[in-house]
Amino acid sequence: MRLSVRYTTIGLSLLAIATAGMTIPASATSAPTPGITNTQVSVGAIVTQSGSLAADFQPYLYGVEAYFNYVNGGGGVFGRHVVVTHALDDQSNPTNDTTDARDLVTADHVFAIVGVATALFNGGAAYLKTTPTPTFGYATSNIWSGPSNFFADYGSVVDYNSSVPDFAYVAKKVGGTKIALIALNYPSSQDECQPALTQLKKTYGDTVAYSNLQEPLFDANFSTDVTKMRSAGVNMVISCMDVGSDVAFSQAMLGQGMTNVPQLWLDGYDRDVLKSNAPYMSKVYLMLQHVPFEAAASYPNAYPGLNLYFSQMSKSGYSSSEYSDVALMGWESAELFTQGLRAAGKNPTQAAVNAAINKIKADTGGGVAAPTDWAVGHTKATSPACVAFVETKDTSGSSPAFTQVFNTRSDPWVCFPLATKVNIAAPVKPPAGTPGA
Repeated sequence: MRLSVRYTTIGLSLLAIATAGMTIPASATSAPTPGITNTQVSVGAIVTQSGSLAADFQPYLYGVEAYFNYVNGGGGVFGRHVVVTHALDDQSNPTNDTTDARDLVTADHVFAIVGVATALFNGGAAYLKTTPTPTFGYATSNIWSGPSNFFADYGSVVDYNSSVPDFAYVAKKVGGTKIALIALNYPSSQDECQPALTQLKKTYGDTVAYSNLQEPLFDANFSTDVTKMRSAGVNMVISCMDVGSDVAFSQAMLGQGMTNVPQLWLDGYDRDVLKSNAPYMSKVYLMLQHVPFEAAASYPNAYPGLNLYFSQMSKSGYSSSEYSDVALMGWESAELFTQGLRAAGKNPTQAAVNAAINKIKADTGGGVAAPTDWAVGHTKATSPACVAFVETKDTSGSSPAFTQVFNTRSDPWVCFPLATKVNIAAPVKPPAGTPGA
């Protein structure tokens, strides 16, 4: 299920727009099936590969290509190779994003878009929801919810309230009694932190000692925030920002001596990011919607899906990005599309692929995540909401690393029902079929 940008602020939580259910135009159902030949299925992608947002998004395409290489190495789907023939770069520009979406459908005639990895999907989504094009990617807002041809990683509905029990759970674990909430001045970043402003105190008894949900996207000066946090006695930070902003904020904290304050980030689970920014990632916790990479090393027989991902990323030449959860989400999208393509038969149509996926009751991304029920996943978040946690270690040494925390067994999950108030001292069991459970 898709919970919220708490796990994928990755890059930037940007503008959310309301979307209605998809209506397939009559002309689309009668037109020849695009992107299909006797030997190939042509798919497209919209990935921010250049500009200010590129670092957060590019690995997504590596995961997509690694999965298709795996499929094609086994003969493809009914003898057709699945090929990313048009991987467009929106260059961190929302106008390009809209143009790219139209070009993929009307000029490049792709069968599907696998996947979308950009924080600028608003215009593209508004157009693609009027087409039957199967569209896969990850959601930073509820722009993905509604259309039956939109398949976001972990489900297409973002439930912003579902973060609050996890925030309270981590606060309890790390002794956070005076919390700072920080978000960017973009709707989905703000929406992620907003419920916690009132619910942490009212429902769980935690004190929000400082908050700023209006942080600028570029050239922010966090020193003022840190000064006010020190005065308020803040002893825990919850950030709904992207990893670049998190690092800059942490630098400001370090500069004012706030070196032992635990931080909960919603972005930054990437070993390259940690290696480059280790001094600023001390005592950082991250929430994940997939099995932690570290769990696969500790329990090598528990996660065959994750092991397959590692081996295929290496075979495809992407080993340097295999520990990026953005790349893993690309892999998950490609796996889901391939499931639908196979189920659609030897003569697939876009409508048949969409219909096949929407019958899948337990999509685990190939064995790496808690199940998503696509019969309801476009309009409803499924309870319970399950996450895993990691913490940074040895950030002052030569080998900084992430380590699995709170649940350190082969079952890494912390699950809470979607409810107004939950007992954070008593997480519930993961759904049947959850990897490692």
